[in-house]
Amino acid sequence: MGTVVLIALGVLCFVTGPALTLVIVLAVRKSARDVAASNPGLVRYGDRTPAVASGRHRR
Repeated sequence: MGTVVLIALGVLCFVTGPALTLVIVLAVRKSARDVAASNPGLVRYGDRTPAVASGRHRR
């Protein structure tokens, strides 16, 4: 998934130019932050991850 995003970002940068790509990326990130802030029921992954006391994983 990360590779696809990087390729898409590279194509976008090549077609539109670096400055416009930066503006688009920052606008999308701001929009995503606004949506996350407006939805208090949304829990981030770090908040859901339990802390392991011993540092070892159980199977």
